[in-house]
Amino acid sequence: MHETSVAQRMVDTAIEVADQNGGGRVVGMRLLLGEMTCVEPETLSFAFAVVSRGTRVEGCPLEIVRVPTRLRCRACGAERGGDLLEPCVCGMPGGEVLAGRELRLASIDIDEEAARPAGDQS
Repeated sequence: MHETSVAQRMVDTAIEVADQNGGGRVVGMRLLLGEMTCVEPETLSFAFAVVSRGTRVEGCPLEIVRVPTRLRCRACGAERGGDLLEPCVCGMPGGEVLAGRELRLASIDIDEEAARPAGDQS
């Protein structure tokens, strides 16, 4: 189940980013997840909840944005959705993948109030 290792890397990255920005609690994350990644969103969400327990990421809402597959035909240049096995309208199979392979944290939100040193009112 590679979703667990993906979730662990997401938690590690969020903590690194929080540390680089004052050490606050992570309060939101947005993931771009391409259809071609073979990562199941529900399984990833569950794994994320499990591996984030006991960290500053625990309880953080994870928004998963599915990115549909988009291809460009190498023969005629037409762009289309679908999968690589479906031929283009011109009959050519496959194509250049323009979108759908994403597995990227688009944003990590940190609670700035929690990152301020005690007594700092600025």
